[in-house]
Amino acid sequence: MARPSEYDFKLCEEICDKLAEGLNIKRILNSEEHYPDWTTFRRWKNNNEELRTLYINSQQDKAIALENELDDLRDMLLTKEIDPATYNTLAQTIKWKMAKFYPKVFADKIDHTSDGEKINMTPIFNSNGLNGE
Repeated sequence: MARPSEYDFKLCEEICDKLAEGLNIKRILNSEEHYPDWTTFRRWKNNNEELRTLYINSQQDKAIALENELDDLRDMLLTKEIDPATYNTLAQTIKWKMAKFYPKVFADKIDHTSDGEKINMTPIFNSNGLNGE
């Protein structure tokens, strides 16, 4: 059976449900013959706002699913099923993914101020070249 090439939103919902559970999109697409390949799915996503929105929301849900995986690792550390070094490596990887998939919730917050005051950014160049020249 050939992989689909015609856009099917219902099929995309099924795929994105698996993505939201924490799975990798390419692994999902390779897991079933009735799923499109990555190139086709990417084209569908780029050409369809409804799929793009669904995909973004699924990635955010995936970050939350990874939070559960982080809790599972913590439990494994406490019961000594894994050592601290392994826990740290896996936890850092998961936290990095969470921050990439849902930065508004899981990324480090960066304060672009100085002592609580806005920084006045003067451009280095103006239309005539360097400032002051």
